[in-house]
Amino acid sequence: MLCALLAACRGAPVHEVRSEYSHIKVVDYGSQRALLFVDEAGKADVIQTLIDLKQPERLQHLYARAMMAGLLYPAETKSILLIGLGGGALAHFLNAYFPEVSLDVVELDPAVVKVARDYFGTAENARTRIFVGDGRDFLQRAAGRYDLILLDAHLHPGAETDRTGHPLSLQTQAFYRSLHERLQPGGAALFNLIARGEERAYIASICRAFAATELLWTPARGNVIVVAMPGPMPDDATLHARARALDGRGDYGFSFVELLDSRKPACGIRGQDNN
Repeated sequence: MLCALLAACRGAPVHEVRSEYSHIKVVDYGSQRALLFVDEAGKADVIQTLIDLKQPERLQHLYARAMMAGLLYPAETKSILLIGLGGGALAHFLNAYFPEVSLDVVELDPAVVKVARDYFGTAENARTRIFVGDGRDFLQRAAGRYDLILLDAHLHPGAETDRTGHPLSLQTQAFYRSLHERLQPGGAALFNLIARGEERAYIASICRAFAATELLWTPARGNVIVVAMPGPMPDDATLHARARALDGRGDYGFSFVELLDSRKPACGIRGQDNN
């Protein structure tokens, strides 16, 4: 809801560029900087990234905070793959609060990578690598495995996406198999879906591909995060113990324990084999 309100407000234009994939705008709303994708009619769509320039490591998007619940599912998270960079809010958060974690980021649009670097301060470092390319192709070529794979890839709706802009190439059983192959034992994949009623078929396809799934709803319910694991899912007591441990490490601007309050079964009984 915050981002929808901001998109309707008059901000200060900072930068604008058209790429092969998107019409991109960067707009400032006070200390907050937003990356927007503009539709063909010239109206701003939902804000893709929102960062507070004074505290870029603090997540502003409710869905982005929910995505970080993924850290609770593996027994230990040493490596993360993020498909879809946007302005780099998730990268800022992980670099600041979990500098020991190795982060690979794959972004389809080179213009987005440039905008993220030039206007959001998102760049490679000793623990973070940014690749330009298709996430599906990257998974097929990659040799390593990850404890956590985060899918935050959206395009303007078109022939290659569903009605909400989720790429169809990332919704196939072949793609889900590649996620299995790139996950460490006990690893998890998280999908950020725009929840406008059309997400049910997408969720059902994930359920068919993974042994255990559940949903994390954002408070405004504009997004739903699907947590998917090839193997058994940690039980409630384990997840809450891990959440309390992370909350004890510091102040992130949100509570990991509270993130777990929004959990719902994705398909059937939580944690039950859905294949």
